[in-house]
Amino acid sequence: MKIFESEVTLITGVGRRIGIGAAICREIARHGGDIFFAYWNEYDKEVFPDKVTRDTEEIINELKQFGVRVESLEIDLSKPDAAQTLFQQAEETLGAPTILINNAACCIETGFAELSSEVLDRHYAVNVRAVTMLCSEFVKRANEGNIINLISGQSLGSMGASHIAYTITKAAVEMLAIQLAPELDELNIRINSVDPGPVDTGWMTEDIRQEIIKASSQGRISLPKDTAQLIVSILMDKDKKTGQTIHAER
Repeated sequence: MKIFESEVTLITGVGRRIGIGAAICREIARHGGDIFFAYWNEYDKEVFPDKVTRDTEEIINELKQFGVRVESLEIDLSKPDAAQTLFQQAEETLGAPTILINNAACCIETGFAELSSEVLDRHYAVNVRAVTMLCSEFVKRANEGNIINLISGQSLGSMGASHIAYTITKAAVEMLAIQLAPELDELNIRINSVDPGPVDTGWMTEDIRQEIIKASSQGRISLPKDTAQLIVSILMDKDKKTGQTIHAER
């Protein structure tokens, strides 16, 4: 079924073929939706120095095999005008987005005692400001549709002091859906937060994998396609729930 035919999805954080962003693109394209994705290779190079990839063309070619239109833009989301630039490019090439998925994030592990204002500001710029302004641009353009912001389950328990800059900024993202949902609902815009849980995107060591499997009710490691399928199910939700925080099964 081409359930997303005539829909345009703007999604951030699609730099790696094995990542969650690319998996979401595949699942939406599989159902007929056009894709405009953003990526930032410099960040991927920093976080995965031993696994540097340049996957953009491969992702584009793979998505086009579903018969949909695909455009992309490499952009630093920490720049103040990034949200406006992304929407302008998407509208000029594919048309107004009806789905916004904020998947990109900044996560730099730093000991709490060593945390600097520069590191904290860097997390804020991407995880809070960029996400908030992308949501604002979506609303500003009077688009009806769906906004999904990915979070990390930071409200379920500690992720460790070395991730404090990441967790507190992602906590702000979780609040966006709760605070904005009533007003956006009047505009026929749904906004929800999705916590995919621990997903194997190439960062897990074997020890981490075994710990997650032991604690998992599923007895297995979640893959990016699991998150993608969850997001599509939310987009297809007939009850049109909004303002929710949806945690994937662990």
